[in-house]
Order: sequence, then C-alpha cells, then structure tokens
Amino acid sequence: MATPHVVSANVSSVKVDGEVIPGLQSIEFKIIRNRQNVYHVGIDERVGVDYGPLYVHGILRIRSTYPKFDSMLLSALPEVKPFQLVIELKRRGQTVKTISFDDCYLEDKTFTMDANGVGISIYTFTATRIREQ
Repeated sequence: MATPHVVSANVSSVKVDGEVIPGLQSIEFKIIRNRQNVYHVGIDERVGVDYGPLYVHGILRIRSTYPKFDSMLLSALPEVKPFQLVIELKRRGQTVKTISFDDCYLEDKTFTMDANGVGISIYTFTATRIREQ
C-alpha cells in the first residue's frame, strides 16, 4: 500500500502557460464522466455501465484580479485561445505530483468583496483533458 503524500499550498504552484498565477487563493476541480446504465429488456436491474465523454470543470479564486484572464474574457471571439493550466504539488520543495489541464477555456468570472477583506475574483474554466504525473 502506497503512503500518502501530504502536499503544502505555500510551496506548490499553479501556472497558466508557464506563468505562476499571482495572488492565487485556491483551486478546485472536478472530473465528470458521462455515464449511462445498461439494462436487459424486461429486467429492471442494471447489468452494466457505459461510460461516455470526460468533462473537466474548475474554479480558481484569485486575490483581487488576474489581468491575463480578464483580457481573455473580454477579447473578441476570433482571438480567444485555449490555455494550459499546470499544478505542481510539492512537499518540502520537492514535486510530488504534477496535474496538467489541456485546452482550457474560461467560462465566466465573479468578483466578491466583503467589508473586512480584499477583493476576490472567481474564474470558472473547463478543460479538454487532465493528466497526472
């Protein structure tokens, strides 16, 4: 049985096209696989499962704002280009795992600010594929 690696946020990094995202507060992502139950005719119990396309959805919370993402969201449609997002999970300075999101597109942005804090931009993205190394 493999031992779990506890990674630390203060030494790990998240990069967009090779550039570290300044002010990143958190990243969340989920992998969604389209699934269909398979049944035999006349039987109400599932006999199998058929898996379809993979879908990756993520959220980045960034302190204040990230001008690179803002320009992507506000650019004219013909100029919209995908980006690559890479997470380097580290423990004591050594990379434990690298997670790459390929062909990412921004979906939207939400901005929040409370009376006692700083502004947080919440960017939602999708990715064509995810790779873990």
